[in-house]
Amino acid sequence: MRLKFWLPLFLSAALAPCVLAGNPVWNWSNPQPHGNDIVDMVWNGTLGVQVCELGRVYTSPNLIDWYAQASGLTNDLQAVTFLGQRIIVTGANGAIAYSDDGVNFTNASVNTTNWLVAVAASPTLAVAVGDDGVIYTSPNGAAWTLRNNQPPNVAPCWLTSVAYGNGTFVTVSDNGGITGNSYIANSSDGIHWTNQTPSASFMNGLGNLESVVWVNPTGSSTNFPYTGFWAVDDAGHVIYSTNNGVNWKKIGLLASTNCLYAIAADNASVLLAGDSEVRLGSAVSGVVTWPEQTGNLLTAVPPWTYFTALTDTNGVFALAGSDGQLVESYSTNGGYAWTTPYETARDWLWQVTVTNGLYVAVGDNARIMTSDNGADWTVEAIDLTNSISLTNTVFFCVGGTSNLLVAAGTSGSLAISPNQPFAVQETNTDGSLLTNSVGALGVYWLPLVAPTTNDLAGVGCFAGKFFLVGGNGTLLTSLDGTNWAALNSGTTNYLSGIAAATNGLLVTAGNLGTLLTSTNGTNWISRSSGTTNWLYRLRNVNGWLLAMGENGTLLTSLNGTNWTKAVTGVTNWLNDAIAISNTCYVVGNQGTVLTSTNYTNWTSIGTLTTKSLYGLATQNGQLIAVGFEGTILRSQIIPDTTPVNITEYDQSAGYNLFSVAGAVDQQFTLDSSTNLVNWSTGPLLNLIYGDGTLIFYQNVPTPPAAKQFYRCTVVP
Repeated sequence: MRLKFWLPLFLSAALAPCVLAGNPVWNWSNPQPHGNDIVDMVWNGTLGVQVCELGRVYTSPNLIDWYAQASGLTNDLQAVTFLGQRIIVTGANGAIAYSDDGVNFTNASVNTTNWLVAVAASPTLAVAVGDDGVIYTSPNGAAWTLRNNQPPNVAPCWLTSVAYGNGTFVTVSDNGGITGNSYIANSSDGIHWTNQTPSASFMNGLGNLESVVWVNPTGSSTNFPYTGFWAVDDAGHVIYSTNNGVNWKKIGLLASTNCLYAIAADNASVLLAGDSEVRLGSAVSGVVTWPEQTGNLLTAVPPWTYFTALTDTNGVFALAGSDGQLVESYSTNGGYAWTTPYETARDWLWQVTVTNGLYVAVGDNARIMTSDNGADWTVEAIDLTNSISLTNTVFFCVGGTSNLLVAAGTSGSLAISPNQPFAVQETNTDGSLLTNSVGALGVYWLPLVAPTTNDLAGVGCFAGKFFLVGGNGTLLTSLDGTNWAALNSGTTNYLSGIAAATNGLLVTAGNLGTLLTSTNGTNWISRSSGTTNWLYRLRNVNGWLLAMGENGTLLTSLNGTNWTKAVTGVTNWLNDAIAISNTCYVVGNQGTVLTSTNYTNWTSIGTLTTKSLYGLATQNGQLIAVGFEGTILRSQIIPDTTPVNITEYDQSAGYNLFSVAGAVDQQFTLDSSTNLVNWSTGPLLNLIYGDGTLIFYQNVPTPPAAKQFYRCTVVP
């Protein structure tokens, strides 16, 4: 749709000066569109909804472009459904929220600590089920009633899934029921339930039932895919019922033992997905086969853990799972092929640095990624020669100077990136060639011969020299990054951190609480750390030396000689530290984020993921964290006060369409007024794209005003 600029309707302005915010507001840079575990996903024909850990909700108009929404919850979300057009999400410790527009969510009060792991809805009733066999019902998603008349003999097992179809609810459980097997019950009203668990002989060999869905193709109950309820378990089994969950049959010849979590169907096939398992069943001459869909071909499903699946209104299968993985089907020669809407790197990233305005992150499979804005990342190529191998090289560290970067890792793997001009040839419109010279630092990498067979885990600079530390007490030094000489560290412990103190000492740290210092980089003295925990990384942060690592250990020092143990309040590994202005940030495993302004008192603030974070970097007030499965998070700690402007506007089909522009990660409200005097604060929005733009849809006010003005107000 063409956007047109209609000046009389609104005013574009940037108001309200920003102040420093409290906790960081994080956005995903990698993977795309996000990296949260997608536990459940639904589609009603016009809107898709995903629910994830830590209260994360994402919505999409097309199952490709996904936008983060504020659910108001921090609980791990488990399930989502539509009750009419109302979205209902449920999760850990009785978490429930609902929304009529996919943007504004209201929390429902349910007085329970039970996990509500599944939710389904008829046209008039929502049913949520969970641990201890609990069942809650609601006519509107706001008011919920605990049904004390639980299905008979269900406790103490978890009800793991619930589905609705053909006027019937069906729920299934794990194997904690009275008979020691999984459990099945059905209900015509969601309130009164009947135990429909098949005989012991039928249930023998079945594992925990993980999911039940209603399958309704255009066929019949006698033709595959059979109309009715389908369920899968954690041992690769599939059962189905064509009479509302009363009687059940087994599907044979699946040849799977992996845990299955998801079921979806079109008019010809049934898709089953789970732990590194995706099978697509179809019938030929009455024989049903289940070919595996995962593989390494570009048209195959990437091997992954998939928690949820659906079929959209066009008959396209959509799969989603851990770390935000998305896969879709497309037709090819009468069959199915698969594509990932986002080609995104998912290699573990172990460290990140920044130099000359460029972020550089390194990790598994010789992965090197760069970004000049922290939002858009590029995978850099490296020749697989000398010490570099795609399958055997893991880069644990990267660092250096504005003239040379060094990346090193497993078995002495080593590569350097010099800051030298690099010729790039372009073709002009008239066909002539133009050669430009661009900087190659962080982009062009030279693989070197391994200077050691030990792992290299830390890189630092001191007194005009480069230093590398690693396994078996390895300590190397070089003037040019190419020729390396071994030094005697005096220890055989694994060394993984190295940093220079403000007072001129070089310090290295490692396993078993090892701390060594040197005044010249050659002669080393062992220092007492007071711990046997692995000190994984060393950082000089605003003049403070921080040594961090195993079991939440964090040591601080102003001179590199005397160290104080900080009380962090966490037991997760701590992996890196950095400061922005007067605040220090420390990240660690399972999404740990700590902050301090005095290096003594530390506060755990967490983030938007439970993925482990291994490295930190910063420039221009922006904080970058990298880690597990290619995780790259960013937060604009010091707000950018660049004005956010409305650049174009249109109105169609009951919606206002705004195109706005500013700087990446700016937050603003889209406010409205009918008289330019009294303003109503609008939705909080975020310019999450690297080019600092956003297109936003908003319902036209009812009734429409004679005049309506809009402005963008920048907020922290």
